[in-house]
Amino acid sequence: MNGYIIEKYSNMNNAYTSRRLCEEGIKKGIDMRIIGVYDVLCADGRLFYKGKALESAQLVINRYKYGNLKDRLAALGRVSVNNIGHINKYVDKSRQLDIISSAMGRPVSLLANAGESMEKIVDIVGLPFIAKGLCGSQGNMVYLIENRAQYDDIQKKFKGQELLFQQFIETSRGRDVRMLAIRGEVVGCMQRTAKSGFKANFALGADVTKYPVDSDIKKAAQDIYAQTQADVLGIDLLFGKDGYVFCEINITPGIEGIETAAGVNAAGRIIELLN
Repeated sequence: MNGYIIEKYSNMNNAYTSRRLCEEGIKKGIDMRIIGVYDVLCADGRLFYKGKALESAQLVINRYKYGNLKDRLAALGRVSVNNIGHINKYVDKSRQLDIISSAMGRPVSLLANAGESMEKIVDIVGLPFIAKGLCGSQGNMVYLIENRAQYDDIQKKFKGQELLFQQFIETSRGRDVRMLAIRGEVVGCMQRTAKSGFKANFALGADVTKYPVDSDIKKAAQDIYAQTQADVLGIDLLFGKDGYVFCEINITPGIEGIETAAGVNAAGRIIELLN
């Protein structure tokens, strides 16, 4: 069998997640080829890579979230994980909150233009608060706002753009829980702890340790799968005063932290979905 891994660039053979998916694909007799969205073009409905037309594939793993070309690439596969419709639906962090409900709590949230007055935001979500880009990843569009000067900087940076403003969960400062769930089953779970600052993203250098999969975590994974039907999800939970607080989902989660911390073969489990 043959398949494509849709990434940002085609030369991402050394990127951990893509490399591991290729390795596990080989074990299952699947020749997985990495195709970068930035390296293809579409002419008259046909996709070209290095001057040659791309043929259909039996399998596609979608690892890129933005633009139209990734949709065209995803259509080359007979079977795809995650489904491109799910990626387009859940890439927006505000829409996630419109769709996903959870028995556990979640931060008070406000969708507004970056030009909104700070006073109105504070009235609803409190101070300090989080300002979050709607389609960011790896913590690169998440800001803790503690004073007027910081908010003024955000207004200048994101002038004219919509942002998600959220209550800051102080009890979870610098730490959170990330689980990898495959069709509602928790494959692995880790606690991420920032070395400094308030962001606990693995991509930003946070320490990761294995975290026990308790009944609340299992239920959250099952509930969210029932609502999204997305095959593979990274689910982030915060530590509230009275238990977990739902934060967000990642529709194209990396697996390095989970495999490292939890000692699981996440790549193998994802490849199994393609059979």
